[in-house]
Amino acid sequence: MSKVNFIGLGAQKSGTSWAYTCLYEHPEVCIPVKEIHFFSRPRYAEGKEWYEAHFKKCAEGKLRGEWSTSYLYCEEAPERIHECYPNAKLLTILRNPTHRAYSQYRNAVRSGEIEKSKTFLEYSAEEKSVWDQGLYTKQLDRYFKLFPREQILILIYEDIKKDPIAFMRRIHEFLGIKPDFVASMIDEEVNIARTPTFVWVDRVVHHISEFLRKHGLDRFVHMVRRTGLTELIRRVNTSEGAKKPEEQFDASVGKAYVAEDVSKLSTLIGRDMNKEWNI
Repeated sequence: MSKVNFIGLGAQKSGTSWAYTCLYEHPEVCIPVKEIHFFSRPRYAEGKEWYEAHFKKCAEGKLRGEWSTSYLYCEEAPERIHECYPNAKLLTILRNPTHRAYSQYRNAVRSGEIEKSKTFLEYSAEEKSVWDQGLYTKQLDRYFKLFPREQILILIYEDIKKDPIAFMRRIHEFLGIKPDFVASMIDEEVNIARTPTFVWVDRVVHHISEFLRKHGLDRFVHMVRRTGLTELIRRVNTSEGAKKPEEQFDASVGKAYVAEDVSKLSTLIGRDMNKEWNI
């Protein structure tokens, strides 16, 4: 049996942390580390053995997997994944490209990558990936050249709020595990867009969580998250008026850039995403 049964591809800022948290609780799944970024970064040179060592604690019979948000956008990732795990099931969650772009900006502020004073328009003009990461069909095509269509599950982020249980059931059915399992975190929001009062607080919380996961304490991290402590810290550390609706930013330039790709996506999945995303 393959050491890794499924791999989440992204997209970045599209609900992958929430999906990971819910999937983590499923009794038939072992997903100890969310973002290894093995296939998309220089650590690929560490080799397949290094990657599979992350799953050595997984019990026999459980599905092994991970979810790294950089895999969908990375040009090298499809061939690398196919070379190592040609039979792995692949999952991706796609979000309104304009909202995803703004969330990426907010995340850059939160992580300290850019100053709070920098506007979205300034950031999007400087950072090429802001709009390029929203060209989903272009990115998916790289996977379709290597993997059969039935091996890739395409999900839409906005469906989470409509019916989170049904959303996770689609993932369960795709993976071939008990479909009706409902995670305790199903109604929780994870990693919502926000601007921290003190960037260093968020960075410390993040680094502690990652350190514990890498040392096999992922269950402890999940238990703390279930108590609501980490989200409480983030809420307290959120600037007043920082939770602005995404509709308030000017996305007209971005809409024009991604419109054609969204039309292709609509054809691909048989759903009018231009209309649903207002693009």
